[in-house]
Amino acid sequence: MEIPELYQEYFTQNSYKKFTAIQEQVYEPFINNQDLLAMAPTGSGKTLAFCLPLVEKINGGEGLQAIILEPSQELAIQTRDVLQPLVKLIDSNVIAITGGANSKRQLEKLKKQKPEIIVATIGRLQELINLKKVKPSKVKYLVIDEADELLSDTKLTDVRNFVDMVADDVQISMFSATSNPIFLELPKWFGRDFLTIDDRQNEEYRKGIKHYFVQATNNQEELIRRLAHNSKFHGMVFFNSSRQLHKSASNLNFKKTNFVVLDSKSSSQQRKDALSRFTSKKVNLILTNDVAARGIDIPAVNTIINYMVPRNTQEYVHRSGRTGRMGRAGVSITFGNAHDFRNFSKDIAKDFEVKQVMITEDGGFTKNLKQGKKKPTEKNSERKKERWRDKKNKGYRKK
Repeated sequence: MEIPELYQEYFTQNSYKKFTAIQEQVYEPFINNQDLLAMAPTGSGKTLAFCLPLVEKINGGEGLQAIILEPSQELAIQTRDVLQPLVKLIDSNVIAITGGANSKRQLEKLKKQKPEIIVATIGRLQELINLKKVKPSKVKYLVIDEADELLSDTKLTDVRNFVDMVADDVQISMFSATSNPIFLELPKWFGRDFLTIDDRQNEEYRKGIKHYFVQATNNQEELIRRLAHNSKFHGMVFFNSSRQLHKSASNLNFKKTNFVVLDSKSSSQQRKDALSRFTSKKVNLILTNDVAARGIDIPAVNTIINYMVPRNTQEYVHRSGRTGRMGRAGVSITFGNAHDFRNFSKDIAKDFEVKQVMITEDGGFTKNLKQGKKKPTEKNSERKKERWRDKKNKGYRKK
């Protein structure tokens, strides 16, 4: 597919040569106003897959026309940043409306810029609707990003309530890296049929990721310290709980390791500052929970570490997808014991080739020899032969 004339200079400036597979598959159906469910691997360019055709459909100067729902403040801001150079091409505006940020300042931006596109978290969007600052009836295009999460638990109710407020002919597009059982029941929940585009088996975008398992139970911080002191390292450590995260942070402080923390319980400004320092490479290590597992695109990230085995395949896919973006090289490491490895390799990471490795003193990797077996030496081999001869001669060695 040829790059539309509107975006040719943008592609050149960003060193993009062509559409990715998911971008090409989505473009025409989106332009033709079809309701979509698009699934593709992490790092395959899903954000641009909806941003490019959406911007082409927007009419500058006609007020709010599109809303993009995101599950977190970080993703909303990231999507807004992707859209900003694109909407300038059509003389339009985009703003992010998120919880945790200053609501008064957001209202001022909304009033002053009169955006054609709003990127929002569902809670703050609902607040503005209740205040009559956002009118859902004007929305023509609704994009639900990270749909597997936004259509889960209580968020599903919030999203459906919002859909009930928009016009019946609004175009709904959903994007996700992983599936959700509810995807099979979308007509039931939304009263319409969705064209499904599933490119998740495309290996092109994850072929650069190596999946490693490291046996570690009480020495995780020492191993993280080794990695972080390697000048080539730029990585993220994922924890299953905030308590676990802060305990590890205390241990790493003791080991004089430089890092930042991105925690779901941190304030909006703290999270923004942590991401800024990490993205700008002022620090090369960030400790986080799953607030950063979805969609965040930091090209320099070359290593992902799971402090403990992730709870499910979906969680592992999103975490490991923070590295190896768009086919780049990356490493996904998981810590655990021998029992964890069996469960991890046969269940959670069954679709990936997982190798057991050890982390060296200088933060490199070496093959992990099986526990309880030592590499044979010439001396050991000779002793084995002697024991065999002794047994053969009933305890009496030949002279």
